[in-house]
Amino acid sequence: MAQTTPSKWRKVAISTAVGAVLGVLGMVALAPLLESGLLGSAGNSELLAATVGLVYLVMALCIAVGVANPDLGARFLNMEDADELRDQRRLLAYAVSSMIAMGGALIVLALAGPGGVVPQPTGLVAAVALFATCIPLAFLQWRHRDELMRNVSNEAGNLAFHLLLIAGGGWAMLAHLGVARGPAPLDWLTMFFGLVLLASFIAIARRGMLAPR
Repeated sequence: MAQTTPSKWRKVAISTAVGAVLGVLGMVALAPLLESGLLGSAGNSELLAATVGLVYLVMALCIAVGVANPDLGARFLNMEDADELRDQRRLLAYAVSSMIAMGGALIVLALAGPGGVVPQPTGLVAAVALFATCIPLAFLQWRHRDELMRNVSNEAGNLAFHLLLIAGGGWAMLAHLGVARGPAPLDWLTMFFGLVLLASFIAIARRGMLAPR
């Protein structure tokens, strides 16, 4: 145990560092484009949506590396070993595709707002197509999950509902009373996908599945 524990924490450190570096690089590349106006006029709602979409894409990229090369992925993903990655390759491939679709849809919508560089009809078609892609992918993932992962998924969905009720409902209540600006339609979409992601991490952590493996 004394020999394996440092290596497990090293894997966590590597995974965190890889995700952080990719996220920082993405934001460093995105910020100047937004400020220069090359991506159109983007407000806080658009920036937040693009950020959440970027988080989805970074996560998808990290997992995709493990799907393509289990030996490499086992070095930084929180999996027991490369064989576990191979066993779950199909499930993870569906998850990667779903995250790319969700993240891409948010980014497209952020760029298709008023004054955006993406024409609104094009943004609508692209976003609907990407969101629609998530539906069959969700069923395919469900088929390949074991009982534990299905329970975690149900728990995450229930938690996401309550988080949305608190965050979105509380924001809407303050806006109704004239205390704050009301959430924009894009803010609701960002909350939907951002809080689902947060709820998933909370549900996984409650099961002890975030512990180094």
